[in-house]
Amino acid sequence: MKANLRLILLPVLGALFLLAGCKKLTEEHNAVGDPALKKSLMQLIDENPDLSTFAGFLRQTGLDKELSSSKSFTVFAPQNSQMLGIDQTILTDAARLKKLIGNHIAGEQLRTTTVTATYRVKMLSGKYLNMQGTVIGDVNISKADQYASNGILQIVDNPLPALDNCWEYMLNNTQAPIKQKNYVLSLFRNVFDPTNAVVIGINPSTGDPIYQPGTDSVFTNLFWNRVFDLRDEKKQFTYFMLTDGAWDTENTKYAPYFPTSTPDSSAFTTSWNVVRDFAVDTVYNPANIPDTILSKDGTKLGIDRAAIVRTVKTSNGIVYVMSKLDVMPLHKFKTIILQAENYNSTSVDRRGNTYFRDRFNTATGFDFRDMLVLGHGVAQFNVRYQINEMPAVKYKAYWMALNDFQTATHQQRLAIGGPTAATFAYVTVPLLNYNEVYLGEFINSRYWPVYNVYLVAANSTTAAVNPIVCDYIKLVPGL
Repeated sequence: MKANLRLILLPVLGALFLLAGCKKLTEEHNAVGDPALKKSLMQLIDENPDLSTFAGFLRQTGLDKELSSSKSFTVFAPQNSQMLGIDQTILTDAARLKKLIGNHIAGEQLRTTTVTATYRVKMLSGKYLNMQGTVIGDVNISKADQYASNGILQIVDNPLPALDNCWEYMLNNTQAPIKQKNYVLSLFRNVFDPTNAVVIGINPSTGDPIYQPGTDSVFTNLFWNRVFDLRDEKKQFTYFMLTDGAWDTENTKYAPYFPTSTPDSSAFTTSWNVVRDFAVDTVYNPANIPDTILSKDGTKLGIDRAAIVRTVKTSNGIVYVMSKLDVMPLHKFKTIILQAENYNSTSVDRRGNTYFRDRFNTATGFDFRDMLVLGHGVAQFNVRYQINEMPAVKYKAYWMALNDFQTATHQQRLAIGGPTAATFAYVTVPLLNYNEVYLGEFINSRYWPVYNVYLVAANSTTAAVNPIVCDYIKLVPGL
């Protein structure tokens, strides 16, 4: 009986919910006025004499057909008086005019009463604008939420220009500093990307796919891939550009840290390490820009407001042209920590003798995981760690190595650059020492894109004499 009652009640309850929803929708329609809901956005705009200039531009660009369709839109329409100041060069350029007028139309319905938090709106121009309440971009909505059959009409108190994004400003604007621009444009490369590659075979020795030449790479810019893609309209950035003189000053300051085998590659590497910190994915407006900003790599940028030469608002953020952007080497060159279990290779395959141990550090009060290689039977067995982009800096070296697996001490050493390099002597690993141990310092005399550090076991095959144990290796720049 209870089951039958449920079968009867479910359709009834569903019908009640449907009726309630229809009633709410009807009430909402009545609230905004049914006659307007029978008209398209284009008809609504045509009926407003104060929007006749905007209506003419809609027809001139063909966007009137969009606003007469069954798709949903929100139109942010400036009145006639606000359209008078449009640049005449835009009015005579069909593509630029369509982009401008398209920057007043969003492909979704947006009510001021529901957009209560900042919302990034995609416009038909391909640009994005921030909307919150009765503000869109930098203009105010003076008459809000007029309903049509295919969307909502918002009347705004100024036009919404289709601004360049941060990348387009650097690329197209004659006021953008030349030297930084030219360097960033030199960063285009073919980069391996198998996403759309055509597989023509399989390598029998490795099992890896063989790609058709030319299909396994994309032509892209290293700044887009390794810092931020400043073309991305969905996101927002603050991008710093240095005047030519300031660019030279920063490159001169950092040149000693990036010497390579040739002057050209040294200059290129230096410039890369200067510019890589000059974009962040947060918008800092002039009124609230702080005196210190952290880059993507965690480098502190010292911001002197007096050094701001030009402030440029873009469609996806803001560009500051600076006469100085002082980044201290102390902040750029950071401590390197190599977790011992995350090694890249070993001199001999001894995975069967390698253990990853979970331990508790009684000195720090924290858990940790270390690596122990025991009973491997190889004299001077070594474990290799790879560091990417090693500058020419003096480093102090430390490790934490816990000998709690036997009653005898043993020796091991740290080798820098190669497994036989005599950078550091053998060090005795005492029993049950949970503290970090200072090993000494070394000078890296040139920049290396890839740099190797080794843990080396004793020159013995005896198990109790030649273990390697380590929690981490720490290299601290001495600046």
